[in-house]
Amino acid sequence: MHISLRRPALVAAISFGGGIGTAYILETTILIWCLVLTVSATLQMVAALKGKGRQTAAVLFTAMCIWSGGGMYMQCCIEAPDPLCGQEGKMVRISGYADKIEKRESSVRITIENEDRRILANYYGGWEEETLEEGQWADFQGKISLPQTRRNPGCFDYRLYLRSCGIQMMMNIEEIQPQEGETSLYRTVVSDIRNTFSDKLKASLEPELSGIGIAMVFGDKSTLDEELYENFQRNGTAHILAVSGLHVGILYSFFSFLWRGKKGVAFYFSVSGVLLLYTALADFSPSVVRAAVMIALHLGAGILHRRYDLLSAAAATFILMLAANPFQLFHAGFQLSFLAIASLGVILPFAKTLYQGVFLSSIVIQAGMLPYTAYLFNYISFGAFIANVPVIFLSGLLLPMGIVLIPLAYCSDSLFSAGAELLGAGCRILIGVNGFFYGDGITAMDVVSPSVPFLIGYYGILFFYVSEKGRILFLRKQYRQIAVCTALVGLLAFTLAPLTNTGFEKSDIVFVDVGQGDCIHVRTPDGKNYLLDGGGSAQYNVGKNTLKPYLLKNGVRKVEAAFLTHLHEDHYGGIRELAKEGMVKQIGVYEANKVLEPELCRETGGKTELIYLYGGQSVKLGDEVFLDILAPERRTVEEYQELIKKQEEENESSMIMRLRYKGVSVLITGDIDQEGETRLAADPALKEQISCDILKVAHHGSKYSTSDAFLDAVSPELAVFQVGKNNFGHPSETVIEKCRQRGIMIYRNDSSGAVGIFVEKDGRGIRIYKLIE
Repeated sequence: MHISLRRPALVAAISFGGGIGTAYILETTILIWCLVLTVSATLQMVAALKGKGRQTAAVLFTAMCIWSGGGMYMQCCIEAPDPLCGQEGKMVRISGYADKIEKRESSVRITIENEDRRILANYYGGWEEETLEEGQWADFQGKISLPQTRRNPGCFDYRLYLRSCGIQMMMNIEEIQPQEGETSLYRTVVSDIRNTFSDKLKASLEPELSGIGIAMVFGDKSTLDEELYENFQRNGTAHILAVSGLHVGILYSFFSFLWRGKKGVAFYFSVSGVLLLYTALADFSPSVVRAAVMIALHLGAGILHRRYDLLSAAAATFILMLAANPFQLFHAGFQLSFLAIASLGVILPFAKTLYQGVFLSSIVIQAGMLPYTAYLFNYISFGAFIANVPVIFLSGLLLPMGIVLIPLAYCSDSLFSAGAELLGAGCRILIGVNGFFYGDGITAMDVVSPSVPFLIGYYGILFFYVSEKGRILFLRKQYRQIAVCTALVGLLAFTLAPLTNTGFEKSDIVFVDVGQGDCIHVRTPDGKNYLLDGGGSAQYNVGKNTLKPYLLKNGVRKVEAAFLTHLHEDHYGGIRELAKEGMVKQIGVYEANKVLEPELCRETGGKTELIYLYGGQSVKLGDEVFLDILAPERRTVEEYQELIKKQEEENESSMIMRLRYKGVSVLITGDIDQEGETRLAADPALKEQISCDILKVAHHGSKYSTSDAFLDAVSPELAVFQVGKNNFGHPSETVIEKCRQRGIMIYRNDSSGAVGIFVEKDGRGIRIYKLIE
């Protein structure tokens, strides 16, 4: 099979990005990559010396050289971390510019930048306007920490996201000492433009409309109503509220329309200057940088009288951006931006042969982005195919309005106010149009993440079959080459997929990391899913923001039932919120809570069936999987009413459960204290039942639980502490030491993230997986 190099930049970009991705996944050494690069270069030279007959081999080995070069570059970045990584938890003093200051409810977030690094810092002290200004140089003192990494399989990795933004470390600032007179001119100008425009727009429009306007112009969503943004997001139109390549394209078109002279060198430098300023105002978002560089390449090609090729320009931009920061490969904005360009460059020419209507571009982009959007965000919007046409049209009018308002904010308050009213009216129409197509969520639906083999297969086959090369092969009836290419895509899909596995894909029992709370996910051999407790927090929606993404990214659309030890927030809150999302069929609670049925129905949305349980019952969850209710025992209605009145004693009445998974047993103890443990251990009927292989340590490892006598009675091989950052002293060192003295293996969510248990066939043994080593 002959390989054509019509677009060598495209081959180079795929190879370079592939090497970066491979290095990140494999976690090998620079020495290995040097060896691979040496072998690839040697083979390439040998193939080149052989002449034309070895052209295909020369191309392949050249691609291998670029691939290994990308891998080696990435490995160098991985093995050369910020020196501050070794100072984690220590007090340090650093100096730098306040690149960006964001005021939040309980803190101020500052991005500190100097010639060596960028640091994301939080300041919880009193803040006055004169404390520090954006662009000002200051000395900062505080404790250094690593950003939080992925806590549950498949979920968001905040550390990797920050690394893709050029940030490796975080700081909790305790002291700020501004240096008078030392400022960054460019940072000060950018900050002044953003703040002046934003402040005046807020003064001129109601919060909902000003939030839309600020988000459209600068991509700053901090003032945007959360529910409103979610409507745009789930409708597939949120890209207009996060400055993207679309905005840069609109700005470029608007500037071209205003420029009446010859579009030569002067136009090129003027446009480049405007785009550079706008890119800075958008905080150098990857999609904005991508669009700005591609427009600069397009203008440069025109001035030099060279042919401009969309895919080649995208490939060159791809390489340049990754050369600046290879971790950008893992930034969702970077990925989606280049995926959109690939869809337009590959699918659009083919689609034009079938359809030439107004929805063409929207259909093409959605066809290219829908599976990956589902993979990243776990929803799909059918309304996006149509909604994007009027929404983008309105954006094409509103964004220029916003851009014009920027200089007016400095020139004339009256003209700014008039323009702001016009912008506000347009934003109101935009909200109405988006709401019409969203239809209160009718056009959007939650979906589980597609598998990695599916994604590779989908995009490999889609881009091959509709590409120019693929269509030529079909026209020439070269079915053998078509079959070979299809087989290669399939081989690639099932070869690369295992490299991304963490072991949790086959875990039967997962102790989910929900922070300071309990949650166990049980997968039965016949494909059913259950939750035992669900975490929760008064300050954070654990059900929507933690459990829902975890379940959808791990193939679970709805759980058969959730069983609660008790109704304290850190056990019940997540389930309550998950039930409102329609993801829980049944909720099992201790029978005493039947007294609270109206309240429970209201809190969970009224669509989830409640089942009431008590000691002595056993629930079959699936093939060879049972949940035994060990305690509390059944009581009278009067006793239940009295018990419910004593909310402070709810820990004592925690429902004690034993999960039997094939031959492995897990004891779930809720938040019982040592007195409750003594009652369990003293009950002759429960003596054998509380003995287990795995103990979910009571009350997050509190010193008031897990007595010596109870540990001896239970005699587990493995103890799991479901604990997160807290001010209660959990887990107690005393409890940990008790476990160590007995040779019990210890696993903790706060240090290991999620903990997975795979039960061997017939329960003969278990394999344990930690998300964080």
